[in-house]
Amino acid sequence: MSTMPTTPEPEQPATPTGWSAALVRADVVGTLLFLAALAVAVPLRAERVAQVLIGVVSLALFAVGVATSLWSYVSALDRSRTEEVGVANLYLLTGPTAPKPVKRTMTIALVVQVVAALVGASVGVAGLEGDQVNALAFGILVPMFGIGMNGMWAARYGSYGPRVAAGSKPTNRRIE
Repeated sequence: MSTMPTTPEPEQPATPTGWSAALVRADVVGTLLFLAALAVAVPLRAERVAQVLIGVVSLALFAVGVATSLWSYVSALDRSRTEEVGVANLYLLTGPTAPKPVKRTMTIALVVQVVAALVGASVGVAGLEGDQVNALAFGILVPMFGIGMNGMWAARYGSYGPRVAAGSKPTNRRIE
């Protein structure tokens, strides 16, 4: 009986602790905040208060997502000097980047954000007349929060392999 050699997964705690756990919790709390705002805004979509609520929550989560995405990108650039960091690893936690509990929780949060945003925008557009506004469409911005939180976690705590061909230098050859 032959066994296939396996690449050992990077050593990471089975469950996140400290700031690592705080980032995962923040992702879940942001997702729940969006779902709560959506739960209020969907039945009251014609009311100004509900429109402002979903707009403010969506824009706030989007702003946090943009900031964390940019921060994680800069951090990943620094780590990429010695480690092989991929964009999918960074923002979607693919491969052995994160331990399974972190990957599962943060991926579920991102999927819930995407699905809730699409459903909310679809419900919001139903029954609109002439000059009415679909404030529920602001929810489409929210998945940027999940992407940013994934990136922030992966940039700080993710595991990556060593840089491939770390000693190679770029050439000044012209492409013809």
